[in-house]
Amino acid sequence: LQYDKEIRVLATATAERSVPSQRRADLPVTAGEQLDVIDAVQGHAAICRNSQGRYGYVLLEHLNFR
Repeated sequence: LQYDKEIRVLATATAERSVPSQRRADLPVTAGEQLDVIDAVQGHAAICRNSQGRYGYVLLEHLNFR
């Protein structure tokens, strides 16, 4: 995933479950992992960044914003 906009953290979320990457643009996540949401995407996914600085799409259904 190429991301060339200025990175602003819109929210933080926790991954609800572990999800492997389906496509190259997806970010694989581990249950309980803290993620920065850096872009909301129309539809069912947001662009997130993990603690290693990698970013990609994560389905909203896998994220907990509480």
